[in-house]
Amino acid sequence: MCGHVEIGEQKDIKIAKRDGSSYTAKSNGSGNPGSMLPVVTDAMPDKVQEYRWGLLSVDDDKIHSKNKHARIESLFLVPLWRELVGRKHCVVRIQAFYEYNREQEKTYKIERVDGQPFYIAGLWDIWFDIKSGILLPTFTMITMPPNSEMIKVHDRMPAILDRSNVKIWINSSYTAEQRVEWLRNNPIESSTLSIVVHKDHKK
Repeated sequence: MCGHVEIGEQKDIKIAKRDGSSYTAKSNGSGNPGSMLPVVTDAMPDKVQEYRWGLLSVDDDKIHSKNKHARIESLFLVPLWRELVGRKHCVVRIQAFYEYNREQEKTYKIERVDGQPFYIAGLWDIWFDIKSGILLPTFTMITMPPNSEMIKVHDRMPAILDRSNVKIWINSSYTAEQRVEWLRNNPIESSTLSIVVHKDHKK
């Protein structure tokens, strides 16, 4: 799944800092694992915050690529995911993401046909850095099997939500099982996606 995203225009949102103050995000940008991206959590559903892409375990001292994504099939099996699902859900906002197809040796850029942002279901946590004493907010994106459009370029895709359904994923009144089952049964429609070869982007 994607290891590079485009954040896109964010002039319409204000991001809350950890001290409660807010600022307007940059007008555009890109992100990789380890980058700070705009996130809404179930703990603060009325605020947009910046969380670092990639969960950390107790023994970690840096962002690992293995923790940038969580497979929907393994949410109740992998200890790191199991501790968070049902407790710490979030939604990540991006404008586009990139996928590299090894067989075709091409990179594809995936956007919404209507030009609106993607909202990707995820899990979040706060990691405590013992050395510095800093609390670091982190998240992982959930992936699922591809729809009929995405399967042409990749064997996985992000768990993309329509904006109107964001509240389902971060609504703590639903159980973990209910939310994951809903996510599994409601993949983004193929007609929603625009997939084009991105010549300038490298793997």
